[in-house]
Amino acid sequence: MHELVKYVMRGPKQAILLASISVLLPMMFWFGAATIALITLRQGLSQGLVVFIWTIIPALGWWFGLQDPGALIVLTSTFAMAGVLRYTVSWQSTLVAGGVISLLTGLLAPYIMPEMIDMLMEMGEVMLQELAKSAPDEYDTILDSAFRTLMIASFAASFYGMAVGSVFLARSWQARLFNPGGWQEEFHQMKLSPRFVMGVVGAVILASVISIEPVLVLMIATVPFIVCGLALVHGVIGKRKLGGQWIFGLYASVFILFPTVLILLVVLALLDSLVNFRSRVQAKQ
Repeated sequence: MHELVKYVMRGPKQAILLASISVLLPMMFWFGAATIALITLRQGLSQGLVVFIWTIIPALGWWFGLQDPGALIVLTSTFAMAGVLRYTVSWQSTLVAGGVISLLTGLLAPYIMPEMIDMLMEMGEVMLQELAKSAPDEYDTILDSAFRTLMIASFAASFYGMAVGSVFLARSWQARLFNPGGWQEEFHQMKLSPRFVMGVVGAVILASVISIEPVLVLMIATVPFIVCGLALVHGVIGKRKLGGQWIFGLYASVFILFPTVLILLVVLALLDSLVNFRSRVQAKQ
């Protein structure tokens, strides 16, 4: 991996080649997105834009050829977040930018990926029919609408999470090449301000007023809270020098106890943003 990153930094042609090949390969667009983010973070928005423009060509092929806009959405969101991070040096502003793009993705999903949504709705029809058997007839339409809304919100939040992961990966590459150890320190300090929390509450209220599904806003908003919850746990483990087995246990519990652990991470991030209890954890000597 280190050699690939060094190859990317040799010049725009190398970055474009590697990013484009990554997007062409199934389920590898996250690597192409991280490549775009690395160039943007290190060399600026104009250089990142050059790589981005060339890389969206294969992403458009996925969209028009297979009705899958996922690669294009993640590339766009990653590029935008990397640009915000470079010029603001603020993870909170970066996450807000990604959240706005994800909200737009959720609102536009019925128009940019209708075939995929209809296909998944057909796959979920059996489950909906089973649920409808125990519910009055008038609830059939409600169940169908709720399932569609939840699915669209899941798509938007998933693409958002992939984009955040790509920016994280690019930031870690940048630190490894130019600032060893810097990424770990930066990640451990990541947190959300009380203003962000109030903004999420206001966005949910506003969504219900202007006929945007509140569940869409809520699911998108959980992504930065989960990210900052993970940063909090990583920071405490690092501060207390508890060892790598605790990190392994954290991610193992995420898979085993999903979604309970994710909810716990959201709660921890929320509490930390309000009372800043990570600052009270004493470092182990």
